[in-house]
Amino acid sequence: MNAYKAIIQLTSPEPKVYKSTIRQIFNLLDYFNDNVQVKIVCHGASGPFCLKDQNPFTEEIVALLRKNVKIEICNNMLISNNILPKDLIAGIEIIPSGIAELVIRQQEGWSYIKAGF
Repeated sequence: MNAYKAIIQLTSPEPKVYKSTIRQIFNLLDYFNDNVQVKIVCHGASGPFCLKDQNPFTEEIVALLRKNVKIEICNNMLISNNILPKDLIAGIEIIPSGIAELVIRQQEGWSYIKAGF
């Protein structure tokens, strides 16, 4: 069991935010020598982060998934943006509600981080 748990809220459509978030997560994993459980919750306008086609960050996202970083996407966002599950990078999980997931995990003691600048 990991000693630390961090949940990261990603709502941005901005590639600069994606690049920064990915770098910060790798730094977090390195600092804690992988003894940290990390979950990214994608909702709002962050759909492009999860798409497999024409995503310049696919390789880094797959590397995070291989390091047991959970990446979850809000089903409400998928519906409102006409994104199909087959459009997602393999390994990204669909959850019913991104905002509800954040509330639940914070109640469980996860450290909350808002991705962005």
